[in-house]
Amino acid sequence: MKEEIMQRNQLFNQFVNEKNNTELSALYSEDALLYPPKQTVIKGKDAISDFFGAVFNQGINKGDFSTKEISIEGNLAYETGDYLLFAGNDQVVAQGHYLYVWKYINGIWYIHQDIWND
Repeated sequence: MKEEIMQRNQLFNQFVNEKNNTELSALYSEDALLYPPKQTVIKGKDAISDFFGAVFNQGINKGDFSTKEISIEGNLAYETGDYLLFAGNDQVVAQGHYLYVWKYINGIWYIHQDIWND
């Protein structure tokens, strides 16, 4: 099960680096919640796609997300890690820690809640 989550994480990194907010939001559950720092909660896959589209339009062109730990309990998994976001010529514009709550739905792991700091 952890391997499946790690594969989904690889897709997450790929879609961030491709600036593909549509595919990125497909990794989230339909009723997912995003908790960006100092902003209102983002609810639902469509709003998440719009949020990431706006982030990419602000110049973010690369991300590096690194898992520290994954713990699975039933149909939920908890992942902690570190991230870096880049703009321009590999200039770090944000860094911090994140926590994902994954939910296993119809045989696929989806990010159900996503919170991070910077």
